[in-house]
Amino acid sequence: MASKASKAKRWIIGVGVVLAIFLLYSEHERENASTITGNPRPCTVMVTADALNARSSPDADAPVVDTYHRGEVVSADRTISNGFRQLAPGRWVAAEFVEPTPGSDCG
Repeated sequence: MASKASKAKRWIIGVGVVLAIFLLYSEHERENASTITGNPRPCTVMVTADALNARSSPDADAPVVDTYHRGEVVSADRTISNGFRQLAPGRWVAAEFVEPTPGSDCG
């Protein structure tokens, strides 16, 4: 006959397995729901340059409106023009210095 400690350990492991399955299923359903409803995941990017200037338009000579630093993750638009990715209206960064984050949809 199994001891109380052994039964408790098996119960805890069983609960952990059920919880893990539930979490994996929930994440899978969330990803499928965004695809089915036509609501893609948002686009987020990580800055890869030490300092990255955001400009008011997609032009290297446009005024600087903000500066981002290596490792920062920011929301972005899917729009790329003249080698610049739009982060928000009036906020453009050189596309070569940002990378889409894993799981984001920057199509």
